[in-house]
Amino acid sequence: MLPVPPTLETNVAMSWTSRYTLALLPPAVLFGVWRLGVYSLTHFHCEGSLKQQVHCAAAPFDLMPWLAASLFWSPVLLVIVLPIAAFLLIDTAARHIGSTRGAG
Repeated sequence: MLPVPPTLETNVAMSWTSRYTLALLPPAVLFGVWRLGVYSLTHFHCEGSLKQQVHCAAAPFDLMPWLAASLFWSPVLLVIVLPIAAFLLIDTAARHIGSTRGAG
């Protein structure tokens, strides 16, 4: 059996609020990035379809890489992350309920 480094120990004392927050953080961040990309697309008047964008910039910054990442990769990763986050949230809730009932 391999020794576990101290950073990977499972007996870390965390509050339940921080555990719930960590379970919900990845989908919340991806959703925020996606919505920020949609806002950038409309706010900076980028024209064209998602596949054939006309060059779009805000002052000296090129927004095309940001729009590609936020409008394409965020929803794709959100589909992957949502079931994982749901499992972690249910697992955290089950452990929380079990600890309050004394099952530990």
